[in-house]
Amino acid sequence: MDRLPDEILIVILSCLNLKEAVRTSIISRRWRYLWRFTSCSLELLNQWNGNPGTWVEPTVFLSWVDQVVKLHQGPSVDKFIVHCHGITDESPNRICDWIRFAMEKEVKVFELGISCHDFPDLNKFLSISREVKPSMDRIGLTSLTSLRLVHVNIKDEMIEYLLSSCRHLEHLCIKFDNYMKKLNVLSPSLKSLSIVYCRKLKSLTISAANLLSFVYGEASITPVLKLQLQNVPLLSELQLRGPHCGSFLFQHSEHSKYSQQLQRLVLNVPMLDVVSAPRYDHSLFGLPQLRCLKQLDLILHARAGESFLFFVLLTTACPFLSSLGVMMFYDWLASKEAIATGLRRYNRAKADLTAHGHPCLKVIKLINFAGYRSDFRFALALLQIAKSLEKIIIKPGPGFLGAERIATVRERAKQLEANLPQGAELLIVSDLQIGSGLRGL
Repeated sequence: MDRLPDEILIVILSCLNLKEAVRTSIISRRWRYLWRFTSCSLELLNQWNGNPGTWVEPTVFLSWVDQVVKLHQGPSVDKFIVHCHGITDESPNRICDWIRFAMEKEVKVFELGISCHDFPDLNKFLSISREVKPSMDRIGLTSLTSLRLVHVNIKDEMIEYLLSSCRHLEHLCIKFDNYMKKLNVLSPSLKSLSIVYCRKLKSLTISAANLLSFVYGEASITPVLKLQLQNVPLLSELQLRGPHCGSFLFQHSEHSKYSQQLQRLVLNVPMLDVVSAPRYDHSLFGLPQLRCLKQLDLILHARAGESFLFFVLLTTACPFLSSLGVMMFYDWLASKEAIATGLRRYNRAKADLTAHGHPCLKVIKLINFAGYRSDFRFALALLQIAKSLEKIIIKPGPGFLGAERIATVRERAKQLEANLPQGAELLIVSDLQIGSGLRGL
């Protein structure tokens, strides 16, 4: 390889990640600086995974990132990704320097995950752009296809400018923002949008003709925002977390323009906050009609003893549903009154289940199944309506189960197996996940 010209070696190094490319600098004196000219992805991650050897003190790590940015001399970089766990020092110039670097290198994928930092305002951003490309008509991050900001505060007008100026932007994700209040998402190129835990956001309007996937998550204490999806003809995947689930489930007329075209739906539901809310009509006729839905994932947070039967009825609003995943979490601090209210409200749904059969439901996944009365009756009710079921997959949980509870789970599994539709099978597994976009929120 020493006979190859530098240009060829740089192309080869560009196929490696940053750490691998930097390691080649010890091969010989000639190789020492070649990595600086690569167009490889700069993925700089300092994330705690339980192993002290993979994490360094944040200020040390960010100084190393600054050094990499300063030393890199290649003409372009496809990806520039920086994630750092832990409290970091706030340095306005640091983010500005990284944005300047992204502009100079025509970065396509730009991700920042660091706390205590602000994205520059529009005036500062335009000033940086003119410094980088003083003679260009189009300035800014014009090559951007994906932008992800986590714990980085950014103002509404800055996001709206990026959406209008980045004509190739397909993926936008904003998490844990403290600045946004009223955001208008207008983009002909955007295909996926994630807005998660933006606690001051009061209004979100979306008009994106090519949008395929939308994720929105809010804390249980956050007021329900004003959400308008005005022009999303291709939207096929929706993921919601928090109080807005109640609006989607029980105020179906407000979501009818797009709900009937969805093919995958993920709901992370704080059950008592949403399902038991008296302001909603809890009748089957108040449910959204999800006529195209094929996959439904539910992450349910319930009081001990609270019934899940409402969500069996929800499946009847999805005539072509083929896969149902349910992850259950329990709150053991429920009062006897709350438990009794939940049981009275939903036990009356038992009679309604006999009138329904689901012809397309083939796979059911139950995560954190512990054999309690609520999840066992829920599973039985699903078996009652799933006439074409092929398999039900159970992951026991949550967490560590004592010997007595394990024995209960096994006994419940035998009872479920005795009630399987003809030709269906029951599987018990140790690892199973659903709702990847919202599970960790």
